Amino acid sequence: MPTGRHSKGRAADDDQGLSRRRFLRAAGVGTAGAMVAAGAVVGQAGAEVAGAGVAGAAVPGGSGPEIPARRQVVRPGGGQGAAAVQAVSGPLSFHTISPQRYLDTRFDGGGPFPPQGAIGEFFVFDFGDPEYFAGGFPNEVPAGAKAIACNLTVTGGRSGGNLRAFPGNSDVIPLVSNVNWTIGQTVANYAIVGAATPADGAFLASVGLHNASTQGSVHVIVDISGYFI
Repeated sequence: MPTGRHSKGRAADDDQGLSRRRFLRAAGVGTAGAMVAAGAVVGQAGAEVAGAGVAGAAVPGGSGPEIPARRQVVRPGGGQGAAAVQAVSGPLSFHTISPQRYLDTRFDGGGPFPPQGAIGEFFVFDFGDPEYFAGGFPNEVPAGAKAIACNLTVTGGRSGGNLRAFPGNSDVIPLVSNVNWTIGQTVANYAIVGAATPADGAFLASVGLHNASTQGSVHVIVDISGYFI
């Protein structure tokens, strides 16, 4: 079973409260750039939360890669700080991949990101997990990627807010945002985001994502088009 996308939380566990939820039947062959910004959905299938018996409605276009679970991390007291803006040392080489959707909370069964700004919570995604996609669907991002090139899109925000992306091993949440939105907006932005690798611990090109809103949830979409190594 896939383990690439996790949620890490308060649960008493050796892995800082590792909690895994697996989401099945979630599709998402990437449609990066303008199509994402326009809210287009191509080839997405419904989602079923394993063990919960709740299935999403299938969307015409056929099935696609299954999406693993997210890790939920909580930094007490909000955990924000400029120190989280981590530079990636080089020189590094850039490698392109076929644009691929790695996250779409509208269809993966996990639901939108809740407001996380007041509690210092964020989600970690192991984008370099060889088994990030189930069913033999290949993952072109290697575990050792030190940064990823991606489109970050938000849609359906219940309040204004901003999304922050940073290496998954960060001790604090950065103060700088990658995408800003107002209620109901669909907004996309290109970003190069540092990633945590196996050299940093239990990470596989892992990226943290944080909904800095204190009032409303938002759906998040990530389309990756390349990586640095």
